[in-house]
Amino acid sequence: MNQAWAKVHGSLARLTAQSDATLKAVAQAVGKAERILRLAEMGRRLETEAEKVLPFYLSSLAEGELFDADRVLKEKPAEPLAQALQDYVGLERFWQRFNKVRLEERALAQQLAAVSRKNQQLRGLLQQYLEGLSVSPEVLSRPNPLLAVEHKSRFYPPPPPPQPNTHRGSLGACPAPPAAGRGSARCR
Repeated sequence: MNQAWAKVHGSLARLTAQSDATLKAVAQAVGKAERILRLAEMGRRLETEAEKVLPFYLSSLAEGELFDADRVLKEKPAEPLAQALQDYVGLERFWQRFNKVRLEERALAQQLAAVSRKNQQLRGLLQQYLEGLSVSPEVLSRPNPLLAVEHKSRFYPPPPPPQPNTHRGSLGACPAPPAAGRGSARCR
């Protein structure tokens, strides 16, 4: 009789341990399901009006291809992997949304990179402009598009100082005529 009680006691202990493990696994599954539902609710709040009204995405398949695809999906799969995938057909809409979000995320990342490059370019131009407005030794040491400093002057040199008045005639230069009333000087 003691052997029977020991056998029953061992079975009961194993059953209790398995029950506890099962309860923990179920509690984990429930926690994960609740988290998924909370995330789905948060995602639903963040959807745009167009996504709420028209949650189904247009197919890129032609009408005949779409008919063939529906026919194949309705058939019972023969392969074990295809049978296992039948359990996840309900997630197709999730994966459509997930992939759409990933594409939008990548497009936004590319736009951000382009806008950042444009911002840096505009900041550089603004910095050049502001440096052109201020004059300091640091600014003058760098090339400045607004301030042209050259080694040669663009202005023509001043005219030479005036020479004594000379009168050019057919024989060459003559001294200037004397002041009035003094007589006239002749060219040699």
